[in-house]
Amino acid sequence: MKRFIALLALLALFAGLSFGAPVSMLEVSRIDINPTVAVDADGQVVYAGVGGALNIYNIYQRDFPQLMGTIEGHSSRIKCIVVQDEKLFVLWEKEGLEIYDITDKYLPVFLGKFSSDNDERFKRFTTLDLDGQTAYIGGENFVASIDVSQPLSPTLLNYASLNCAPMKIDFHKNKLYIAAGKLGLGAMFVPNPKHFQFIGSQRGLYTTVKGYKNLIFYGRLDEPRPGEQTIFGKHLFSFPFKSPTVVKIADDVIYAGGLANFAIYNLPQNSSNPQLIWNLPNMPTLDCVLHDKIAYLANSYKGLSAFDVSDISSPAEIGRLETFDVPRRACITGNKLYVAAGVSGVVEFDVSTPEYPEFIGRLAADKLHTVWDVKQFNNDIYVLGARDGFINNIFVERYDADGNWLAEYPIARVDNLDPIGELSFSEKYCAVSLGREGIVLMHNNDGALDAGYSLRNFAVQFCDIEIRGGMLYASDYHGGYHIYRIDEGMPYLVGYLQTSTDGGNGIVLKDKYLLAADGPEGLTVIDVGDPKYPEKIANYPTVWGTDIAISGNYAFLSDGQGACKVFDISNLPDVEQVAELPDNGYWTHIYTNGDMIYGIDQFFGVYIYELRTEESTLARKVPAKPDQTTIVQAYPNPFNAETSISFSLADKTDAELSIFDATGRKVSTLIADKLPAGKYTMKWDAENFSSGTYFAILKTPDKQVEQKLTLIK
Repeated sequence: MKRFIALLALLALFAGLSFGAPVSMLEVSRIDINPTVAVDADGQVVYAGVGGALNIYNIYQRDFPQLMGTIEGHSSRIKCIVVQDEKLFVLWEKEGLEIYDITDKYLPVFLGKFSSDNDERFKRFTTLDLDGQTAYIGGENFVASIDVSQPLSPTLLNYASLNCAPMKIDFHKNKLYIAAGKLGLGAMFVPNPKHFQFIGSQRGLYTTVKGYKNLIFYGRLDEPRPGEQTIFGKHLFSFPFKSPTVVKIADDVIYAGGLANFAIYNLPQNSSNPQLIWNLPNMPTLDCVLHDKIAYLANSYKGLSAFDVSDISSPAEIGRLETFDVPRRACITGNKLYVAAGVSGVVEFDVSTPEYPEFIGRLAADKLHTVWDVKQFNNDIYVLGARDGFINNIFVERYDADGNWLAEYPIARVDNLDPIGELSFSEKYCAVSLGREGIVLMHNNDGALDAGYSLRNFAVQFCDIEIRGGMLYASDYHGGYHIYRIDEGMPYLVGYLQTSTDGGNGIVLKDKYLLAADGPEGLTVIDVGDPKYPEKIANYPTVWGTDIAISGNYAFLSDGQGACKVFDISNLPDVEQVAELPDNGYWTHIYTNGDMIYGIDQFFGVYIYELRTEESTLARKVPAKPDQTTIVQAYPNPFNAETSISFSLADKTDAELSIFDATGRKVSTLIADKLPAGKYTMKWDAENFSSGTYFAILKTPDKQVEQKLTLIK
């Protein structure tokens, strides 16, 4: 009998430790947010590097580029893009040079790559120039030549070590010019791709270089010194603006961009003196490409801009696809997603239909020079960031749910802006983590923030913070976890635990446990039932735990290059991994809203996933691939001057979307191309058309559909 009872107890124990049904994560959508850093074109197609994603746009409608597809899944940013002979060359910072076949321009086919997989000399790639069948690449402490005549297996031809990472290189008339930042401007004689012979260098702060005819154009940040040696002779021209980054030349017209502007120069015949024709400030330009008198600019955090340069003396901006600065942190309230995006402020999206996130607007970009975090409290939105020129330079801006500014609260004055700013709210307090500058604890008086206390520890770099009751929990980047008592006057340290030397990222509280994204330790479970003596219970190593969020009985760990891991935490302190997203970008922060998971990726923006279990019944149906070719809608309709026409294609096909007047005369063609299956939106600008009835007609080889349009002026 005793043996039977013991067996029942053992079974009960196993039953108590059992976990729920298997779960899976379904990718719903992704929001491009990262800066646009590189661009090139082939016919009616523009390829743009948006952070770590390669976006493919159709530019048949010049002022309204249409996103046709994307290549993602890398763990670094794109540095350069070059199109040549139906081949697409993409240089990634970590993965190296990848080559794609673009016979079908919208569906690049991967051919081969040159990377650091088998050679430790190639740790980081920074710049690329292509000359026929030879690719010249630069990176951390090297330049090299690569034979790309066999794109399936690019081979190394020559390698030269440097003491820098070139910012730009340019092969011109058997010379390889190297803009090497603070180490100067250098050149190598290259009689053939297998031989480099160093010519020399000249001092200065050089950011870009381009050879054209007998001239060498370059960008320089400093002024030449009296008597400075110039080994490249008189045929040099420096652009007189801040931080030049790119030079493109066509028919003696020079297009130059910098971190603060975009400019056009003309090179008079038989002259070595370029003349400034036009300059546009506040247009940060990292790259540009020309197509049919249109200049497409990779505008850093401003996105992808299109300028009509038919008249170079008065270019006109005709369109822009907006992207933003690198996403940092976020919050979700109701159907709105707020993303803190550095110099772009807080970017607001409607995610009521997560498959099609819709940009709404921005907050705080006019108040703060950079934004670190955004949180909701009592239906108001609080934004943490910094600006210069004030006694205090760290502020919290407060907005209502409609985006109206309500108030601002000065937090601190710091000399070194550590980009680890985070907010945490309770009914009585608001805590602000400022990295090495400590933690500022503010009094929360029904949403208004009043001065409080400063917690400083110069040996600690604080990261995430959580408030529960009268306790403040804080992680630090040295793998430490600090617990402060904050409801008895002056805050004081109650308990401390160190679990690693490099962890200490995101934290979240569940019952009496602190769940921590603990760097190389992965998920760490800490018992904080007695805050004086926190105790590490277990850890589950992963690639690199960066942040953690919980929803119901599940914990979601953003795992660096491993993207996301899902743990069943229904039986804490025991946990079990039940799902993962391996090798899916580089997630730094993670948030949940019911069954929806929002992963902030350092290189790709915001991923939106849905958690699915075998038992779950989904009230929301995920839109499937279009099952028919049709015009979905025109909005607005009726309209005044401009409307957007959406259509879907069931299969890859030749498609033409045109506008006809009431007499049947074609008055405009919005697109005519072979398009992949999917949904599209094209804009019709009817500013120069008279009021009346029009028809949008979509034609494919086997179908024709139409939509009636009403133009009212």
